[in-house]
Amino acid sequence: MRNKSAVECDQQHENGLLLNKYVLLYEELSYAMNIGDVSQLETCLVTWILMFKVTGKHKYTNMMSEFLCNVHFVYPEGLK
Repeated sequence: MRNKSAVECDQQHENGLLLNKYVLLYEELSYAMNIGDVSQLETCLVTWILMFKVTGKHKYTNMMSEFLCNVHFVYPEGLK
């Protein structure tokens, strides 16, 4: 949609699509937490890490990245 000229661009439609995208990401994360699907939760966290990094929320980014690294490389086998 960004390859259209400014005259052809529908800003409200684009904003609605972005809102739907972010709401679906939140719903996916919430659903994974509610049912206890750890692998899906880890997959969702990667997307959230990137979103937080782009928006300048570096503390969230660092903590989530550290958590994922700890789960896969530091914690003992029973906690993985």
